Amino acid sequence: MSAPVVAAYKGAAGPDVLTFATRFAAATGRELHVVTVYPGGAPIGRGRVDGEWVAYNREEADRILDEARTALAGTEATFSAVAAESAPRGLHDALEGAGGDALAVLGSNSTGGVRRTAPGSTASRLLSGAPGPVVLVPWDYEEFAPDHFARISIAYIDTPDGRAALGAGRSIGTALSASVELLSVLPDTLVRPSLGEPRRFAEAQREDFTQSVQSAAAPGEHVRLLEGPVVDALADLRPGDTDLLVCGSRGYGPARRVLLGGVSARLLRHARIPVMVVPRP
Repeated sequence: MSAPVVAAYKGAAGPDVLTFATRFAAATGRELHVVTVYPGGAPIGRGRVDGEWVAYNREEADRILDEARTALAGTEATFSAVAAESAPRGLHDALEGAGGDALAVLGSNSTGGVRRTAPGSTASRLLSGAPGPVVLVPWDYEEFAPDHFARISIAYIDTPDGRAALGAGRSIGTALSASVELLSVLPDTLVRPSLGEPRRFAEAQREDFTQSVQSAAAPGEHVRLLEGPVVDALADLRPGDTDLLVCGSRGYGPARRVLLGGVSARLLRHARIPVMVVPRP
């Protein structure tokens, strides 16, 4: 059976998380696990107060899960309240328990009415060592989410993390019966010659770059070359362009862990569409 989708439900971004997680789980045949994390200890040392504090937090977690149950009435899912010293720790443990390839779905902080991704402290910390892929959905995603996933875009460059994203994106495209597109960005920092014709040199670079991406594409896959800077080009993708952007982690750090590099970290602060970050190989 495929690894489950773990929806981190809490706060105002909860509906955005549930919208993506339920549709993705249904489309891929995965189980849906809804998780909320509550403090498992208390900042006060007296046992009586500790017990009251923990009980209060557990009651609040149960109330949050009841909200999720109401929102998902008629949808098959499991609901869990996880006690932990921090929300990232609790979600990490939930993902480990669900299997290394479980997909975490996280919401964004409010972006002042702008529909963009903006990871909070929980998402930022979880994205530094998550055991499996993580999706960050934009603020207010519930309002513009597509009925189904038709287009998957993969941020590709010929590096280990780029190839990991390519493999993951293709698998997702197959599971969703969606079209797959390879996106690569021609950087605006390419070296220009001090002698000769700069325009011809730039055209040759563009052609070489395009051919390297096209050679990685499988039959039936589309290729699109964007203009740099890289983060701006990818962050400008809109819901009408694609339904999900898949990108890799940086190429160092523990294997099979998500570790954000500079591009992916900045992208997750500005994207207009859901972004999935996959672990480094």
